Amino acid sequence: MHVGIGVSTEKDPILAAREATRLAAINLHSEKIDLAIVFSSVDLASVGLLKTIHLSLKGHVPIVGSSSAAIISNQGVFKHGLAVMLLSVPANVYFNVACVRNIKEKTALSAGRELGEKLIYGFRDIRRDLSIIFSDGLMDEGSNLIYGLQERLGRSFPLVGASASDNMRFLRTYLYFNQEVLTDSAVGILWGGKLNFGLGIKHGWKPLGKPRTITKSEGNIIYEIDHKPAVRIYEEYLARNLTELQKEIRRISILYPIGMYLAGEQEYLLRNILSIENNGSLRLQGNVMEGSTMRLMIGTKESCLNATRQALDEAKKILFAPIVDITRGGIKNSVFVFDSASRYMLLRRDAGQELEIIKEGFGKDTPIIGLYTYGEQAPLKAISYQGQAYFHNQTIAILNIGG
Repeated sequence: MHVGIGVSTEKDPILAAREATRLAAINLHSEKIDLAIVFSSVDLASVGLLKTIHLSLKGHVPIVGSSSAAIISNQGVFKHGLAVMLLSVPANVYFNVACVRNIKEKTALSAGRELGEKLIYGFRDIRRDLSIIFSDGLMDEGSNLIYGLQERLGRSFPLVGASASDNMRFLRTYLYFNQEVLTDSAVGILWGGKLNFGLGIKHGWKPLGKPRTITKSEGNIIYEIDHKPAVRIYEEYLARNLTELQKEIRRISILYPIGMYLAGEQEYLLRNILSIENNGSLRLQGNVMEGSTMRLMIGTKESCLNATRQALDEAKKILFAPIVDITRGGIKNSVFVFDSASRYMLLRRDAGQELEIIKEGFGKDTPIIGLYTYGEQAPLKAISYQGQAYFHNQTIAILNIGG
């Protein structure tokens, strides 16, 4: 698999698209281009951006991607910019791209089923290896989208993805599919044949205080914890009243998210708080199960960076076969980084340090592309198996791919 990445920080979307695509083509070292993956800051999201990339590639090359609070590449972390990854796929690797629109009208569950069916189309006699999904970052039912996908692809099928983000204003996020800029949508890539990959996902937040039980919940809303209004857990730990917590919940949720205990898993599944309602209920970014055990979590810059190192170590354990350096005439791996926007806000100036850890681990010449997300989709590292994917907050997912 040949991979080329180009980055531009031009303010004009047309100029940015031309520059990033040209640089990616130069770095590809192959005349054949099969797929383009595009991440941009939200200010560059436009039809003109995608049309320019399409025309620059001279042919029907599928384009998928999303907007982000900041883009990640070998060159650095950019709050404003565009990253284009071009791939030339070997004959023994197959892929299909698909899109589902108007998720709110269909419900996230049925949208996930539809996307799964579209991705599977044409894969009847081909081994399926991995799916990469990008979805609207402001969707309340991110967990249900995954459930729908798993009904079609399989509960333990490797599924990794990212929810699009904007400039931390939580107003609108964008998905890219060929020459369309979409909202309320999801796009995906299904890989098959002989694709090798490794995956690491960690968050670094630690449990705080005693375990508690969610005694009343529905979907992504917790009404009661230990038979008390859910907000009480924050009132007790932070000594703040309801009004104060409602004003500061975005910042508080970054440092003190909810951690869900899952039987058989090594890590807690984190949930950000989107809002606190006047009745004391918590509206989360992702579903929770009534009767499940939860704890308040706490994170620091140090624990966050340690988690990056742990995810890196897991991702380097690539499945099936070692990857040969392309400079010797063989295959080369590429790395995708799906990093929570909450981690970006916590690390701030140290966000570049997180990227340096990844670059050092894989080698400076390994193509790296990524984005900051409003939610990540990936399996947790299980004690007995690695399989079922979950909707995450606050994590970093590192995906290491080779053909």
